[in-house]
Amino acid sequence: MAFFTIFVAPGLSSAEYRRALRAGPTFVSSRRLDHVELLRRAGFESVEERDLTPEFLQTSRAWNAARAAHAAALIAEDGEAAFRERQADNEVQSDAIVDGLLRRSLFICS
Repeated sequence: MAFFTIFVAPGLSSAEYRRALRAGPTFVSSRRLDHVELLRRAGFESVEERDLTPEFLQTSRAWNAARAAHAAALIAEDGEAAFRERQADNEVQSDAIVDGLLRRSLFICS
């Protein structure tokens, strides 16, 4: 099995953890166990994690730039408030990635 996931980085303070939750996608966190431990408990013997956080940041910034480039069409479709909210949310997410609060990894397990 293999899957990509975005998650809260381990070892954060309570304030950093709350910030990461606000910055990440829905269901971004499991504070009790990390993914490797969860997969091992599920019976997977071989678990490999490939950190793709730098690519996650690149993608996050590219989404923001692409939406900005097509702002007029997106505002016409969804309204200015929705457009501005998405842009602001994306900037919060990018800042959280830069600050080491959010990660993205590929997990490969068997």
